[in-house]
Amino acid sequence: MGSLQHVYERPGPFVTAYLDTSADAEDAAKAIELRWRAVRERLREQGVVDATLDAMEAHVREHRAQAGQRGQVLVAQDTEIVLQDELPEPPTDLPAEDQASVGPVPHLMPYLRRCMSKVPFLIADVEHTGADLTLVRSPGEIDEIRIDGEQHPVHKTHAGNEENHQRFHMAVEERWKRNAEATAGEITERARKIGAQAIVLTGEDQQRALVHELLGDAQDLVIEPDSRRLPVEQLRQEVTRRVHDAQISDVVEEFRREAGRGERAVEGWQDTVEALRRGQVRTLLWTADDHAGDLHVGSGPTELAADERSLKDSGGEIVGDAPASAAVVRALAGTDAGLVITEPDTIDLTGGIGAVLRYRAA
Repeated sequence: MGSLQHVYERPGPFVTAYLDTSADAEDAAKAIELRWRAVRERLREQGVVDATLDAMEAHVREHRAQAGQRGQVLVAQDTEIVLQDELPEPPTDLPAEDQASVGPVPHLMPYLRRCMSKVPFLIADVEHTGADLTLVRSPGEIDEIRIDGEQHPVHKTHAGNEENHQRFHMAVEERWKRNAEATAGEITERARKIGAQAIVLTGEDQQRALVHELLGDAQDLVIEPDSRRLPVEQLRQEVTRRVHDAQISDVVEEFRREAGRGERAVEGWQDTVEALRRGQVRTLLWTADDHAGDLHVGSGPTELAADERSLKDSGGEIVGDAPASAAVVRALAGTDAGLVITEPDTIDLTGGIGAVLRYRAA
């Protein structure tokens, strides 16, 4: 969440727009323009001035249309675009008031929900002579790289008498190992550069095992998919699900453990908002609906409260009201805390919100 801190550096109000930029038809550019016009009109009705709308429109026009279902989020403060990012799916399921909104803080929970499907990972199809790497940064952002190792000899064959035969086999196995070392080094470096959250190893079993042993700390990222021959998009969906399931499971387990001890865990809006205001929250658990009412917010990231007195008593000054989810996201970004979004049937939280704390609750 700390990566969003720059969005809040300037005071509001902020304009937030979610746009369907899918480009499946021949007249995709015209369709995107028409969708933007509808969003622009809704923002104008909320009092957004033309200078801000023109700045946002310039970014929409610069958008590079790509085939497939996708979307875009734009956040503007005055005439500055403080956030622009691709969405892995169109925001057509959002209510109209979420697709175009104005407020003291940006409305970013819908963006974060969709970012959950952005899990960068790496596929390595390994063979004795090298490997084919597929780097999946996000849906539609894929690079393919070939790693070539030493080529000959890499196959074990009969080589004259027994002594020569053994020597030849040892040379082949040594070449396999050197190629595995080169492949593992390239995998770890590429995985680091894209911030990979998972590594999928496929290919020749023996060489794959060698590479796996040489990955060092990156071994923790290796997962075994249900099928190694799935198309990249299906594999992306499986990897995303498994990475998120593991993350959610870890946080839910920690929350239950700390709640059982009565220590580093809180739930419910009153206690969780208080913990956010104190900067106590390490990871927030969210099962609530995005429309969980409004909160009063001040100018600082941790200035939020359900009632005016609480905010004023802590030294804050109310600058406006914001959707609770938007206020919570700003507080998380401002304190570099984590966010886990899950379904209510995964964990039953009072009010749909809770948190694992950095230090013991008061």
